[in-house]
Amino acid sequence: MPRFSVALAAVGLLGLTACSPEYAQKRSAVKHGQLIYAKECSQCHGVSGEGAGSASLGLGTPAPDLVGLSARNDGVFPREFVRRFILGLLETDDPEAAMPQFAKVGLPHVYPQGGADGEVLEADFEDLLDYLASIQE
Repeated sequence: MPRFSVALAAVGLLGLTACSPEYAQKRSAVKHGQLIYAKECSQCHGVSGEGAGSASLGLGTPAPDLVGLSARNDGVFPREFVRRFILGLLETDDPEAAMPQFAKVGLPHVYPQGGADGEVLEADFEDLLDYLASIQE
């Protein structure tokens, strides 16, 4: 019976954590990031982030899968690397790669809560990164 009590207490604590404002805020951020991903990334990287989206067919280099970023980085999501890569601040190994440099694109539709000049708001970018972190295998 004591093991059952410990297990029940653990489940109860987990339930309380799931009700916390921080958890709800993080879930909302991930959901918002998923919307951004669906609109701006899934065409090349695929709906589930595994690459081979419909728009990547016929490109010189297929879009990489995004669900294995942590696995390829010793189990740690490379958040800052991904941020810098998306913004075009890192050189690519492949000159044929078709990845847009969103820092240069500056289109308001890329980030739904973007500013009047189409700049990427940090909150939107963080939400996208939170979503990408959440889909890691």
